[in-house]
Amino acid sequence: MGGVSLEYSTAGGKFLVGTEQGKVVACNRKAKNPSDRVGTIYEGHCGPVYALARNPFFPKYFMTVGDWTVRLWNEDIKTPVMTSNYAKDYILDATWSPTRPGVFATTKMDGTLDVWDYFYKQNEPALSLQVDGDGLARVKMQEAGRWVAAGSVDGSVYMLELCDGLSQMQQNEKQGVSHMLDRESKREKNLEARAKELRARELRAKGQAKEEGAEAAVPWEERRKEVEAEFWRLTGLTGPEGVTGEGIEPSEKSSETAEQ
Repeated sequence: MGGVSLEYSTAGGKFLVGTEQGKVVACNRKAKNPSDRVGTIYEGHCGPVYALARNPFFPKYFMTVGDWTVRLWNEDIKTPVMTSNYAKDYILDATWSPTRPGVFATTKMDGTLDVWDYFYKQNEPALSLQVDGDGLARVKMQEAGRWVAAGSVDGSVYMLELCDGLSQMQQNEKQGVSHMLDRESKREKNLEARAKELRARELRAKGQAKEEGAEAAVPWEERRKEVEAEFWRLTGLTGPEGVTGEGIEPSEKSSETAEQ
């Protein structure tokens, strides 16, 4: 499992690794036991995870970039709490705004820079710019949240200035984004619990059916004896193991019965 991206911005020795197989591995450098150094494995994308970034306002939530989507995760849940629509081109990088908890920027293979504002809408970017004819491989935001630097695959670097609406904290934004993330996390937890319940119910049903089948199954030797006993009873003859009629052919037994 090869690593492609790394997120090492949290305290306590914890970090995230994005792999070539689309998984995200949570690790702990300060774990006491070697087995505890690798924690949760998140099934992320259909291809390599090109970027990882924790939300600077809510470190429990992190963002991953891979294939054609951006996915937002809660580290306590193994499935993404929010997923963007599929883009036409590969998404290569992403970064959070350091001044607004609901704003992040992404770059794509077609040279487009997208700025998302989850505080207002989640289905599409708030701003989309065609910056370069080639792909944009990297993107970073200034600490003040106004300037964005994007690097293309051919070595060019572009500096862009964002408007006040995308760089300055909005009224009640932090509280609103927190409620949105909590709501989506609760919804995903409920779906996860329901899926576990259905899987457990299916396993119980399979086990019960297997037990009933085992009880209903009769060994062939016992079944053969029952069939033979039923045959001798219906024909009025005595089987080879019986005392009466032993050694008498079926035709002789039938004639004797007719004479009586």
